[in-house]
Amino acid sequence: MHKISVIVPTYNEKKNLKRLTDKIFKALEGVDFEIIVVDDNSPDGTGQLADEIASKHLNVKVVHRPGKLGLGTAILDGAAASEGEFVSVIDADLQHPPELLKTMLEKASEGYDIVIASRYVEGGRVEGWSFTRRLISKGALWLSHILLPKTRSVKDTQSGYFIFKKDVIDGVRFNARGFKLLIEILVKGKYDKVVEVPYTFKSREAGESKMRLNEIFNYLMQVIRLSNYRTFKFMAVGISGVFVNLGTLWYLVSFLSVSELVAGVVAIELSILSNFLFNDFWTFKDRRRGRFVYRLIKCHGSAIGPIVNYATLAVLVWVGVHYLVSDAIGILLGFAANYLFSETVIWS
Repeated sequence: MHKISVIVPTYNEKKNLKRLTDKIFKALEGVDFEIIVVDDNSPDGTGQLADEIASKHLNVKVVHRPGKLGLGTAILDGAAASEGEFVSVIDADLQHPPELLKTMLEKASEGYDIVIASRYVEGGRVEGWSFTRRLISKGALWLSHILLPKTRSVKDTQSGYFIFKKDVIDGVRFNARGFKLLIEILVKGKYDKVVEVPYTFKSREAGESKMRLNEIFNYLMQVIRLSNYRTFKFMAVGISGVFVNLGTLWYLVSFLSVSELVAGVVAIELSILSNFLFNDFWTFKDRRRGRFVYRLIKCHGSAIGPIVNYATLAVLVWVGVHYLVSDAIGILLGFAANYLFSETVIWS
């Protein structure tokens, strides 16, 4: 079996580190492995304990960093110091069962480039989470699938417990400011085969959780950045389409005396064409597939947004709302449907 480097990022994990390393030694008995503890200058003495452990075991290394620089960069620094063909990442808080390491390594040895310990495949589960924590996790998963097409086959894109071939990240430039490096690897890494194995994510036994509001914000920015800021680009294009739509509607009704409902059809069609051109040549330029005409036809096949837009216009005009206000409300209601269809169908 190939050599594996097990990276353990730490910050204030003195209460857990010795138990974790003992469990890793037991789990990987008979395997060629090394443990690399990457400590961010923990004030509780985690780094000193790691040095004591390393002094007793030749296959334990310690990387000391000057401060709390983030989980993503800790993993990359650990990988840079590793000697194994495979690199594993495991949390120090004992929420990831080290007993699964050997099974994951066996999967990697079968030819998988990335092996992910998953909470969301059949057989996986989470212990001790509140409804809010579960909702946040599922929302983060949904967001990654919507904005990052390369992650859609993975059911646990936020997993912090995984193994990858070192070749997967060789020569790849990562922006690891976020704490979820796996999602960066899935989007940027050089790989072909990914597999998930189930595990139970356990409650923390000691120490404090690192989950904070700023980590949620960092994740949102990480996903948006990895999507090449398509959300903001799509919104900008959508705003330009609002001007095309409302401007056309106003001109046809006010200067050419066209009825509101007929003018609405023309205004919506022109805004569709305008939005398509901007999105095709700017927002989704890196994901264009097939002929231009085919994408244009698929764009018109997305009848959800225009139907919602026109239905809202018709209903609100009928009940007496000003036609420009009615159209503006219809545009807002159709925006979300248009974006989802664009991400998952037109430029998928």
